[in-house]
Amino acid sequence: MSDRAADALSVSIRELPSIHAAYVEHIPNGERGDLHDEIGRCFQRVQAWVRQLGHDPLAGWTIGVIRTVNGQLASYDCCVQVPDAAQSGSDGIQIQELPGGRYAVVSMRKDPAVIGDGIRRFYEEYVPQNHIEIDGARPVYEIYFESTMEYCVPVGKERQ
Repeated sequence: MSDRAADALSVSIRELPSIHAAYVEHIPNGERGDLHDEIGRCFQRVQAWVRQLGHDPLAGWTIGVIRTVNGQLASYDCCVQVPDAAQSGSDGIQIQELPGGRYAVVSMRKDPAVIGDGIRRFYEEYVPQNHIEIDGARPVYEIYFESTMEYCVPVGKERQ
């Protein structure tokens, strides 16, 4: 077992605020490409747009919104938090309100091996061991920081 696999999961249950965000929706085309690079370009596009508005895109949260269908990635919204005054987008940038509420937050290093293993372990180990009920009505978020990320899963009340 690698050191990464042996790392304990860092999970907390937190109330996240709703976030007003500018975004570009990325829809994977099904071809084997570099999804990481494609998503990175979408984030750069949103950040450039936010700069054009006169705001620092790194002053707020950078968030990825994951939508899956039958376990496969269907779309990924590349979001940057913007002031509430930004009510409409342009140049393919849209505005949305990301719902807040109660989330299980898995904190981890931004390392693909750590992220994949951490997410797998969260669903396979943490959810059943802690009787977590996932709220499928709200999206899963990835909140990015310089060297870490938080994988945020909406939850209801713990099952007894």
